[in-house]
Amino acid sequence: MRSPRVLFLVSACGLAAAIACGSSDPVSPFPPGEDPKTPEGGVVPSFGDGSIDGAGGGGVVQLSSLRIEPADAVLTVTPGQKVTQSFKVMGVLNGQPESDLTSRFVFYVPDNYLVGGFPANGSSTFTSRLPDPANPDDAPQRGGKVLVRAQAYSQAVGATAPKLEEITTHLTVKVNAGSLLDPGGAAVPANPGALFTGAPDAARAPSLVYPNDGVLLPPNLKKLEVHWRPGTDNTLFEVAFTSPFGTIAYHVRCGTTPAGTGSLVGGACALALDPVGYALVAETNRGADVTLKIRGTDDAGTAHGESASFKVSFAESNVNGGVYYWNVTDQSIRRFDFGSGVGSAEKWLGRNEFGAPDQCVGCHAISRDGKKIVASVGGQNDGRIVYQDDLSKTFTSRSDPTYLTLKGDAANAIQFASFNPSGSAFVAVYGDTSVTADNQKLRFHDGTTGLRTQAHQLDYEPDHPDWSPDGKTIAVSRVGIHATSQRPRNCGIELLPVSASGATFTVGASETLVPRTPGENNFNPSFVPDSSFLLFSRVTCAVGSEGTDQCDADVDQNLNGKTFAIAAKAGSVPIELTNANARGEADTSDPIDTFPKSTPFQGAQGAGKLMWFTTASRRAPGLRTHGRPSSSSGCSPSIPRRCSPAGTAAIQGSSCHSRISPPRTTSRCGRRRSWGAAHRRRHRHRHHRHHHHHRRLGEP
Repeated sequence: MRSPRVLFLVSACGLAAAIACGSSDPVSPFPPGEDPKTPEGGVVPSFGDGSIDGAGGGGVVQLSSLRIEPADAVLTVTPGQKVTQSFKVMGVLNGQPESDLTSRFVFYVPDNYLVGGFPANGSSTFTSRLPDPANPDDAPQRGGKVLVRAQAYSQAVGATAPKLEEITTHLTVKVNAGSLLDPGGAAVPANPGALFTGAPDAARAPSLVYPNDGVLLPPNLKKLEVHWRPGTDNTLFEVAFTSPFGTIAYHVRCGTTPAGTGSLVGGACALALDPVGYALVAETNRGADVTLKIRGTDDAGTAHGESASFKVSFAESNVNGGVYYWNVTDQSIRRFDFGSGVGSAEKWLGRNEFGAPDQCVGCHAISRDGKKIVASVGGQNDGRIVYQDDLSKTFTSRSDPTYLTLKGDAANAIQFASFNPSGSAFVAVYGDTSVTADNQKLRFHDGTTGLRTQAHQLDYEPDHPDWSPDGKTIAVSRVGIHATSQRPRNCGIELLPVSASGATFTVGASETLVPRTPGENNFNPSFVPDSSFLLFSRVTCAVGSEGTDQCDADVDQNLNGKTFAIAAKAGSVPIELTNANARGEADTSDPIDTFPKSTPFQGAQGAGKLMWFTTASRRAPGLRTHGRPSSSSGCSPSIPRRCSPAGTAAIQGSSCHSRISPPRTTSRCGRRRSWGAAHRRRHRHRHHRHHHHHRRLGEP
């Protein structure tokens, strides 16, 4: 019986493409369609040709074992620098002593390749990765755990195909940034980390407040605030994020007030991580947890205290697209793009632009593909439509009369709207009339022209429509006490089946999901991406007060507002999102969170699904105060909050709630708030300060 003859085949170009793109399935080092026995037209190396590994001329060679070294290596890198690690493949051939077979193998990283990788020719030295300084969009540096895979082919004599030989190990790259400084803070002593020595003194312990313990953040948030109370006699602080993949530590003073509306409460400290520092923490720990801790001491290092440890988790995938929101300063609709790498928002439409009226541009909705937007002007009892059927269009100037599809058409007035999945149509409501039959209609519009095409008469007034992502259902608030579309009262939630025949839509019988209940207002349904359940807001008041401002969908005098989730099936029980609704450290009363809007995409987190949503809120984020409006025009300043409850103050925000969509965003306005009657002026807009939050959801 003949022993199998073993051949090791290597193609330098075969794995080069896999290395470059980080593919997870390069199972062959040969280009598709090529004969693996003749790579690149060359001669196949043979362990029987007497030229390598001590095999005698023409002798038979048999492979009996393989191993890779070092196994499970750990490297530590400083931000801005690289580290390397060389690997070997050792094997036993023909019963001889173990020999070095490294040159016969191709090495690559099939996962987490942005941590680092091997040269394009597949040679055996791993190098950690740095971003390309000439490419501002290049992914940031990161640490993490990678799989190291070495592959070659062996082929027994007489076999019809080669056999893939493979050996793997893991490599951990730790990123240690031991002493980063507050980008805008005061100077600290030299070598500040050396001042935190000895056992901690409990009497000097700082109190960590924000981000909340257990929060989940998207890796592309770019900015994050950390808030704490300083403790006794502490003048210098270490803010450290620690995980199995390294430590990112800042040494800072107390008292920094990050940019944004609202100051810090008395005695509070804060650090605003810059995009570089945040990326080091977040990208290194995608899909994992870090431990956040604050240590405090004085400039002499007399003693130090330690805060409690908080767990901060990072999602496996980014939140893509952007948030459209209404800016109170110039009464315009703006957009913040998560994926752009730019830390500021861009204007989409303002007063008297592109031929639109010189009035507030507020309520708006975006198609799920981010290509179309519908908005209304003039606020309550107005609502003239503004429409754009292609957001990819360029414009020559803010006065370009050809940019908008519709520029304030009163015949197609809307207040709230929602697009069907394809964006070929949208459904809208307008409840600002005194004619009951007109209030009780769902109005369908063409997704290209924006013009109304048909209406469906109901026996109740609908509000806040949301067309499910699967296209099968429209959820609405069922208004119990009429006011205007922005101020409905005593609502329940209804589901309406919808079907299409060409451009014509048929609406089926209404089915109650959340009944109208005394002392409650349940409104603004919002489907999650897989249409399995939806979110909604609930405001409660004393029984008998349902018809007052205290219980409408405008939080001007509301005492509470909470977010609930419910399966999209009659008979389901609503579930309160208690963590999302919880009071924060600086809140003096229960926060008012309303108008949740789900992003139109979902990701994975471990074995489960990950979905994000935004809310409008009166909560005080972390140790920030609420801030009060300074405008007398009926508008108040506000801040979008990304990734609740541990977001970051970045830009002024909207009186409308927003929904993110790739590459553009869906936003729906519906809450016109003010801080008092003195601000209820022009166009009867009523605004309030609010924050946008992203939260993670499990299926109810």
